[in-house]
Amino acid sequence: MRRSFLLVTFIVTVCCVRCVSKKTQVQREKAQMQQDIERLLPPVPPSFSHEDSMRLIQNWTLGIRLYKNNCASCHGIFGESKDTIPNFSKVQFDDYKSAFLAKDSTNHAVMAKMTEEELNDVFLFLIDIKRD
Repeated sequence: MRRSFLLVTFIVTVCCVRCVSKKTQVQREKAQMQQDIERLLPPVPPSFSHEDSMRLIQNWTLGIRLYKNNCASCHGIFGESKDTIPNFSKVQFDDYKSAFLAKDSTNHAVMAKMTEEELNDVFLFLIDIKRD
């Protein structure tokens, strides 16, 4: 009976430690994402109203998150990009978006899962960050 109790206690303890570790990792990832967003947000044009500024920042933030989660491992900005991967010049933006809208089957697999609005948020972020 005592062994069973100790075994159950051990298992519960291990599970709790794993949950806490996972929660800590998720918190670290969220904090890193927030730091990346704050570091990368371009300045809002001074002529924008408060509402327009907030909407722009919201779209940039969404674009940053989508880019980091779906694109950055190959295209860079948040780290090293792969040598043969485009950095999205204006022509590459236009070609990519045209292929996306035409539902080109050779279009990038990740982008096929994004909505047009999400793609626009990613491109808005990329265009504005390259403006510097």
